Amino acid sequence: MKKIKHLSTAVACVILLASCSLDEYNPSAISTDQEWSTQAGYQKLINGCYYDLVRTTYGQGEDTYIMTSEAGTDIWQDVNDGSKGNWSKVLTYPADFGSNVSMFQEAYNSFYSCVNECNAAILYATKVKGLTEQQKNELSAEAHFLRAHCLFNIVEYFGGKYLPTEPMTKPITSLPMSSINQFYDVILSDLEFAEQYLPVTQKVRGHVTRAAAYHLMAKAALTYSTYTDGLGGSTPLTAEESNKWLKKAKEAADYLIDHQAELGVSLYDTPAEVFADDNNKTNKEALFVVTHSSIQAYNPRGNYYNRSWKHWEAYSNSSSGIYLSGITPSYQTEINGVATHKLAKGNCYMAPSLYMLNLYAPNDTRYEGFFFDTYYINKTGTDNTYHWTQSDAKIWGLNESRVGNSAYDIQLGDTAIYLSLRKQYSQAQKDACRYAIYNIADNYKDPAKPGKFYPSLRKNNNPSLYAGTNPSKPYSSGDCIVYRLAETYLLSAEIDWRLGDNASAAQRINVIRNRACANHDHSMDVEAKDINQDFLLDEDARELIGEWQRWQTLKRFRAFEERIKKANPQIADFKKEYYFRPIMTSELLLIDNASEYQNPGY
Repeated sequence: MKKIKHLSTAVACVILLASCSLDEYNPSAISTDQEWSTQAGYQKLINGCYYDLVRTTYGQGEDTYIMTSEAGTDIWQDVNDGSKGNWSKVLTYPADFGSNVSMFQEAYNSFYSCVNECNAAILYATKVKGLTEQQKNELSAEAHFLRAHCLFNIVEYFGGKYLPTEPMTKPITSLPMSSINQFYDVILSDLEFAEQYLPVTQKVRGHVTRAAAYHLMAKAALTYSTYTDGLGGSTPLTAEESNKWLKKAKEAADYLIDHQAELGVSLYDTPAEVFADDNNKTNKEALFVVTHSSIQAYNPRGNYYNRSWKHWEAYSNSSSGIYLSGITPSYQTEINGVATHKLAKGNCYMAPSLYMLNLYAPNDTRYEGFFFDTYYINKTGTDNTYHWTQSDAKIWGLNESRVGNSAYDIQLGDTAIYLSLRKQYSQAQKDACRYAIYNIADNYKDPAKPGKFYPSLRKNNNPSLYAGTNPSKPYSSGDCIVYRLAETYLLSAEIDWRLGDNASAAQRINVIRNRACANHDHSMDVEAKDINQDFLLDEDARELIGEWQRWQTLKRFRAFEERIKKANPQIADFKKEYYFRPIMTSELLLIDNASEYQNPGY
């Protein structure tokens, strides 16, 4: 594919675009202008707009975007006591947190690169031949949506920075800055175009549809409405302006919910179905997905598949965490004629806070649907039986009398380890059980230093879609759900609350809560009097943990200080400056206006 050179960073503009512009060498001898002006060439250009979201942001990079978007909040903690370098720093904000932390580079690079591709696609929509106006509008609407999505992420994480609306054709050494308000002018305009022209369905999975535009309009307009306080140097919105954007957000959210059938989306009946393997490639609740393929040639990084779930996976085949000599990383589903479970090695970097886990009531099936807490024997001797060892018993705090006692032997495929959240087992009960039982609350005895015995999030972790040949370095061909309909309901509820209609907010939330309720008997329903900021933030966490949005949510509510104090004692000092992520040193070193471009406080 002939593509404009990626705007990976401003630095890339300085170094690379001098030799890689729109007029760069093309071995086909067809100019960029000629190719992108053709029907086939323009379709390739639109396809290229998705490249960086797949290649870097959602899965095929090192997936540091999960740290940008989720870490340093109330619901995630560092399990390595500060020893994992920048991973630990983003989770805990130590004294040296700042521009030297490179974890934000992937997000910054890929979103700007995607914007540059979209700018080219929007420009060439006026030049392409062989397409009807409707076809041009439908294709360019994809670029408008993706540009809005990327600019929304850039401005929320990094503030009012460089705002390109045309493709880069020459090097830049000083980056002009735009206000947060100017960013939202472009974002909301792009989304209005996308709402009008995006098709309801797409032939190619992963290409955006109209439903996604309504969702992002609701989210972006809602977020913009909160800028009444001048945060980030924005021009404060008046009460009238804020109310205008809240109503715009409500209009978009309600239209999507009320017309979901004709827009081709719907909620699943249970939370477990949302992230079930069988539904990954045809997910009816998903509004926007980033796709990955089991066919290497279809992936930007070839055999480097989706890895967006690895950092919160507790099992890392290490005796310092979830470990047993009877379990091992394995892709096998049958051993010696016995059915077994696939098990992949994760990174064990981040755990949900105990506050987060305790948000799930006993009859809230989202815990079981979104987390896994059970491991199975998949490594035995020739007798297909695991025999307890002294070291294994010690790891799990069990009486060593089980060692050599056949009454405690575990058969291949049977339960090896169970992490218990809701029931606290006594030592006697644990010692009486054949397999290891661990009370999750014990992992948080020191709430500022959680251990590695925690349940892992199922989201984006699809065992049937594991890829590669090495389960110790696993990848997945599973798709990443970026936006889904359940979030639209929560956004609608928040908008209603901000507009003073708690009764309507409760109705929206109860759809999601009764879906999660064990018997769908409305016993988890809430009333108007229950709706407040704390409840909304709790409900958002229960439903959307791990879905690239928690940091933005706390920012939208201006609630970092309050929530971190309440739910995450590991973060000792959250500063007001942290409402924006730092611009990385690697970026600042190669631009002339570095001091201006960096966010205050870094």
